[in-house]
Amino acid sequence: MKITVLKENLREGLAAVGRTAQKNLSLPILNSVLLEAEKNFLCLKTTDLEIGIKWWVLAKIEKEGKIACPLRLFQSLIDTLTNEKISLRTDDKKLLLETESFQSQINGQDPEDFPIIPEPEMKTVFLVKDAPFVNGLTRVVDMVAASTVKPEISGVYFYSVGTQLKMVATDSFRLAEKTLTLEEKPSQDFAFIVPQRACRELINIFGEKEKESVLKFYISANQVLVESLMTETAHPKVHFLSRLIEGEYPNYQEIIPHDFRLKAIALRSDVLQNLKTVSLFSNKINEIKIKIDSKKQTIEFSGQNPEIGQSTSVLSAQIEGEGVETSFNWRFLTEGLSQIRDKEFIFSLSQDEGPAVLTPKEDSSYLYLLMPLRL
Repeated sequence: MKITVLKENLREGLAAVGRTAQKNLSLPILNSVLLEAEKNFLCLKTTDLEIGIKWWVLAKIEKEGKIACPLRLFQSLIDTLTNEKISLRTDDKKLLLETESFQSQINGQDPEDFPIIPEPEMKTVFLVKDAPFVNGLTRVVDMVAASTVKPEISGVYFYSVGTQLKMVATDSFRLAEKTLTLEEKPSQDFAFIVPQRACRELINIFGEKEKESVLKFYISANQVLVESLMTETAHPKVHFLSRLIEGEYPNYQEIIPHDFRLKAIALRSDVLQNLKTVSLFSNKINEIKIKIDSKKQTIEFSGQNPEIGQSTSVLSAQIEGEGVETSFNWRFLTEGLSQIRDKEFIFSLSQDEGPAVLTPKEDSSYLYLLMPLRL
């Protein structure tokens, strides 16, 4: 292999693929990045056997070839260089790096020992813009269950309804749903579950792009491949591959109420401030009591801890329906409100012991459901 590549392009690629290559004592090759020069591109590859990333960089290729080298060392070295152009060539299992004022030699590994990142035959394909996709995924990914007892809710559930893409996450105590519009109707309906860590990597990789582009999803029975193209040419820039979680996602729509006895419209910032203050007096289970008075048009928040004391805070709101008294985990309530982008939101309840539904006032595409505390 003998190539010349721009430092910033190489640095960008290493930063993107680097999060996947984690320290692995039992299989050291997974700590490496595979450099593969082909045609007009340098392809960077990393994998942890659950997630695989391929990142292509435009380069001047004098001789094709490949080598695996320690990712952390190589990445740190590239970060310290000041020259714009970098020359890379291989000599047996060594990677030789040169600039106008610097040269180094890195001991590499046999590229044939690097695990193959498969690209299986994919059946279903759909297109979605990267910016709204990342924004929507960010608003649901934290609601995933951490437990392995129910693996089907340890990831984000994606499914199609016509030209809509729905993303859902739940930990059994709260649930978030975000709806996006696809670029075109897929050839067939789909449903799959992506592990939470893979979803976080998707956010990291596609959330830092300056120009909006379209992501292409390829789905098989047990894997999903996400592709993004280069701006300079129609060649792929990124291939992100992840395994899927097996199992059937719960029929979550059954627990979402549609008839409400009360709806309150309030300023998101006011409710967050009240929760922050009163939460200082919450008990060990983070309980905050909420009393909504439709006659007074007020929402009262109260916290009580036998060891500390108690606190009450009241704010005005637009309220329709009957009054309600209930209790929630203030941390879960705050996390849900933090994902609402509008200044005002709608707080809906069907009954005292039923779940609360939070939605932005002007955006029906996002929903956050929170179960009350039952004592």
